[in-house]
Amino acid sequence: MRSGGAAAGAWLALALGLAGGLVGRPGAALAHTSDNAIVLTLPSDLYIAGGSLVVGLSFLLVALVGTSRFARLETAVRPLGRMPAGGGTSLSLASFLVMLALIGAGFLGTPDPLANPLPLTVWTLWWVGLTLLHLVFGNLWAVLNPWSGLYALLGRLPGLGRRVARPPWRYPDWLGHWPAVVQFLGFAWFELVHPAPQDPTILARAAGLYFLANLAGMLLFGGAAWLGRGEAFSVYFRIVSWMSPLNGRPEAAAGGEGAGRLQLTPPGLGLLRVAPLPLSGAAFVVLMLSTVSFDGLSLTFRWLGAIGVNPLEFPGRSAVLLPNTLGLLATYGTLLACYLGVVWLGHRLAGRPTPLAEAFGGYALSVVPIAFGYHLAHYLTIFMVDAQYAAIALNDPFGLGWNLFGLRGAHVTASFLMDFHAVRLIWHSQIAIIVIAHVVGVALAHAIALRQTAARGRAVVSQIPMTALMICYTLFGLWLLSAPVAG
Repeated sequence: MRSGGAAAGAWLALALGLAGGLVGRPGAALAHTSDNAIVLTLPSDLYIAGGSLVVGLSFLLVALVGTSRFARLETAVRPLGRMPAGGGTSLSLASFLVMLALIGAGFLGTPDPLANPLPLTVWTLWWVGLTLLHLVFGNLWAVLNPWSGLYALLGRLPGLGRRVARPPWRYPDWLGHWPAVVQFLGFAWFELVHPAPQDPTILARAAGLYFLANLAGMLLFGGAAWLGRGEAFSVYFRIVSWMSPLNGRPEAAAGGEGAGRLQLTPPGLGLLRVAPLPLSGAAFVVLMLSTVSFDGLSLTFRWLGAIGVNPLEFPGRSAVLLPNTLGLLATYGTLLACYLGVVWLGHRLAGRPTPLAEAFGGYALSVVPIAFGYHLAHYLTIFMVDAQYAAIALNDPFGLGWNLFGLRGAHVTASFLMDFHAVRLIWHSQIAIIVIAHVVGVALAHAIALRQTAARGRAVVSQIPMTALMICYTLFGLWLLSAPVAG
């Protein structure tokens, strides 16, 4: 069983509770193969059909909801006060120092990726855990990124201060989010295709180069402009944070300063207060979904058979470097073409009520909860195991005998993944996450259609192609969840 959110908070609490409670208990450490410990003999076809039916029925239900009710949902905001100004620079500098320490551990620490804190922090705590925290607390990366604080300090140095205050180049509007798209695609290739993304030395080198490249982008184009549209994870985490019930958190500028109002809103509805994205932003959202989808696909028996690999004798990533590279690009290209196609068709059915570019950028917001749902469901079981490894590794990050968190002698356990009832609960949780994410996407798409199309009937008709794509993708996602994979 492979891992890929409304209700995400509940499942995150379950995952964190299990992970935290199990650290220190003795048991077998199965690492990344642990999520294949049990093959559930459940009627997968019925689950897949049922989930797809729920998504289809949700379209019929939201079509019956009046326009005025959707309008009231968009304004369902409760003020909670104001965020305090300042503090962003200090947090960013602290993040920068933590990054330096982790990179140092990557170069100097143990080569074991399950004992070195760098791979575990990047792939588990940061890529999975921090993404989940953005769903709850809003755009934390705006103040936790490692560039803003250093950039502010560089602005106080003789010579560099003028460049920071007046960057040599203006960020061109035509460039949009394309640098972030390229960076995120490179990150996905490194994670999913590169032969050794968990090797501490290789990962330390890649993290250092990524940091320097984006610092250079800030110095050339300005901190706010580059972090706003050019740096991949500033874009990624900001998009995820739009679903947060606390999406009133301020968007920190390059110096991490500023204050904003803290507001409470139903999870996911913050997306309705976001202006339509540019085409490059829509391409980034589709990339978020396609990369995690290929992650699930790349180890299935079906994919490996298609590229001529015996899944029971998997030869390693080096042997499938080229087909997986092409597969990642093909997955993104196919999904992007499908998205653009259904939006174009729905736009025609609605009588072209708005510019086509606005339709492409508006409906991309309905894909965001689906991309997040796949991310959470896909990585759920891996996170529950590897979060334990991360806690133990951070307890002694350089292998010097430290005991920072009192976890000396603690053991990792994955025994809950060999218990039928626990695995069935996880399986049902993953199904619920994917189906709920699609239902939220359907509701958001309908609300966006009502905004772009004055006539309610035309809005409903315009959503038929998008709903059909969402039903097909629900089928695909639930099949990925139940498909046998190479260990």
